[in-house]
Amino acid sequence: MRRRALTTLLTVAALLAGLLPVAAALYFSWAYTLRVETQHLDALAQQALARAEQVFDDAQSELGGLQSFPQPACSPAHVERLRQIAYCTPFVREIAYVENGQIACSSMGSDAHRVLPAADWSDGKGRQIWFRVTHTLDDARPSVAIGRGSHIALIHASHFQARAVGDTQLAVLSTTDWLPLAHLDQPLLPSMIDTAVTGRERIQGDRLYAVAQSAQLPIVAVGAQSRAQLMAAWTEPLVMMTLLGVLVSTMLMWAVRRFARQYFSPATALLSAIRRGELRVAYHPQIRLSDGRCVGAELLVRWPDQNEPVMSTDDLVHLAEHSGFEHEITARVLRTAISEIGDLLQRRPELTVSLNLASHDLERGDLTELLADALDGNGIRRSQIELELTERNLIQAGSAGEVLARLREAGHKVLLDDFGTGYSSLSYLHDLPVDALKIDRAFVGTIGAETPHAPLVPHIAEIARTRGLHMVAEGVETEQQADYLREQGVEIAQGYLYARPMDASEFRHFLATRG
Repeated sequence: MRRRALTTLLTVAALLAGLLPVAAALYFSWAYTLRVETQHLDALAQQALARAEQVFDDAQSELGGLQSFPQPACSPAHVERLRQIAYCTPFVREIAYVENGQIACSSMGSDAHRVLPAADWSDGKGRQIWFRVTHTLDDARPSVAIGRGSHIALIHASHFQARAVGDTQLAVLSTTDWLPLAHLDQPLLPSMIDTAVTGRERIQGDRLYAVAQSAQLPIVAVGAQSRAQLMAAWTEPLVMMTLLGVLVSTMLMWAVRRFARQYFSPATALLSAIRRGELRVAYHPQIRLSDGRCVGAELLVRWPDQNEPVMSTDDLVHLAEHSGFEHEITARVLRTAISEIGDLLQRRPELTVSLNLASHDLERGDLTELLADALDGNGIRRSQIELELTERNLIQAGSAGEVLARLREAGHKVLLDDFGTGYSSLSYLHDLPVDALKIDRAFVGTIGAETPHAPLVPHIAEIARTRGLHMVAEGVETEQQADYLREQGVEIAQGYLYARPMDASEFRHFLATRG
C-alpha cells in the first residue's frame, strides 16, 4: 500500500514537474508583458495629460498678465492688448473680458455682451474652466474656456486632441461630465470613459486601457492599446520564458525520475526493509548423522512480503554485498536469533547456530564487538555461535586471518562454507584458522550419480580428516546421500531430507521432536 501510494505520488510529481514550469513560464511571461505594456501605455497617457496641462498653464499665464493692465477695461488699448495675446498665442482663439457674467469685449472687438454659462469647474481662487463654450465664428465646434479674474481665453478643442501612437489611441476627458475635450469619433470612447470613471488599468474586450489623473485640473488622459499589439509584445518573453520553463521542467522530471529510480531500486528497498525490521530469520536444522538428533541450525535471512519472499536468499545476499549492507544484515540476523531462541541456547549448551559472515563483516573490524554486545550477560556461550564464511569472502577480505584468529580465541568456531567450489581452497586451509568444512550441495548431489564430480566427496573428507577438521554437509535430500556421508566421516548434515528452513516457532517444535 505504501509503495503504491508513493508510486502515485511520484507519478503526480512527475506530471507537475513537466507541466508546472511550462505553465509558470506562460503565466509569468504574460504577467511581465502586461506589466511592461501597462507601464508604456501609462507613460503615453501621462504625456497626453502633461500636454493638456501645459496648454492650460500657458493660457492662465497669459491671463495673469492682464490682471495688472493699466488701461480701462474695453478701452481701445485694452482691446489691442487682447488681440496681441490672441495673435501671439497659437492655441488661443479669443481673449475676452467678462463683466457680470457677460463678455463685454474681446480680441475680436466690441461684443454684443454674450452671456457665459456657469463655469464647469472653479478652484475657488479665481480660476475657472468651461469645457464647451460656443465661439462667435464657429458654432459647430465648441471651445474650451479658461478664466482667471475678469478675463477668459477660448482655446480650440483640437489642441487637447491626443495623437495616436501606432495602434495606441489616446483621449483627454473632463471629470465633470466624462466627455472628451476634443471631438473623438472613436468606437472605443465608451470603454475609455468607463476606464476614466473607474480610474484603473484593465483589459476589456480586445484592448488594454490605462488612465492618468491630473492632480490640479479636472481632466484625465486615457490610453487604449489593441490586444494584437499586446500579443506581439508578448512573443519575445513568451519564447524566452517557455524555453526556460522547458529547461526547468526537464531538470525537474530528471530529478523525479532519478529519485524514483533510487527509491525503488532493490538496494534502497533493502535498506528500508532493514530499517523497518522487515527481514526475518529462518532456521535450517542441522542433524547429527550418528544418532539423527538436531544439534543446531544455520541462520538464514528471509525478506517476506505477505508470506511470499521478495527475492531468493542467494539474490538477497548478492544484493546486500553489492549494496554494502551485509554488516547491517549480519547484525540484524544475530540479534533476531538471540531474541527468538536465546532461551533455548541458554538451556541447551550443546545447541549451536551458525551465522553467515560477509567480507565487509571481516573488514570493518568491529565484528568482535558486535558479537560481544549481543552475547555478554545473557548466558549464551561463544562456542554456541559458529561463524560461516565462503572462499570468495576470504579472498575479498585481506585481513581475514587476523580477524578469524581473534574470533576463535574468543571461543567461536569458524566454518569454511561451500568448500571445493573455489579455486584456492587448499591454500586457505593452510593460511586460515578454521574448525570445519561445509561440503557444498553441488558435490553432495553427485553422490550415487555417474558424474565427473562424484569422486570429490571422498577427497574432501580425506583432506578434512588429515587436517583434523570437522565436516558439515548441506543439501542432503536422500537417505543414500546421508548413509554415504556418514561412512565418509561427516558428522553434521542439513537438507530437505530432514527439514526445510523454518521460523522460530517451527524450529522449537522440530527441536522438541528431534532434539
